Amino acid sequence: MRFHPRSILVLLAVAVIAATNFASAASKDDIRSTFTRFINAQNAHDLKEVGNLLGDSPDFLWISQGHVVRKRDAALERFRTLFKGKWRIDPDWSTFQILGLDISTMEVFVHVRTSDDTSAGKAQMNVILVNTAQGWRVQNIFVSSG
Repeated sequence: MRFHPRSILVLLAVAVIAATNFASAASKDDIRSTFTRFINAQNAHDLKEVGNLLGDSPDFLWISQGHVVRKRDAALERFRTLFKGKWRIDPDWSTFQILGLDISTMEVFVHVRTSDDTSAGKAQMNVILVNTAQGWRVQNIFVSSG
């Protein structure tokens, strides 16, 4: 049985596409799971779990409501302050989207509702996650009103 080079190329292309789709689906499940853990940790005001999910890179950046936080330690201090109040964040899962920036970097887009003792609001949340040796970690958080 002899294969033509063109047949081999077609078979290889199909194999690569199938592997890419499988890896992408697995990654998207992992991304949604990591993002869900991140939201749940915030709602539980669990500083340790939030810390476990934050990337430890000098490029860590969190921009939200006039606050700019750089680096993981500063983010943990900001969360510690926020966790003193009563608040929660609820994603509108129907708006949840994942954009693959490259094989190890994904961006999540989702509309969220925020609430505390006195008010409620809506925002757009963008979170960049990177795949590290410890798994997917939150590298950047961008929250804008409305």
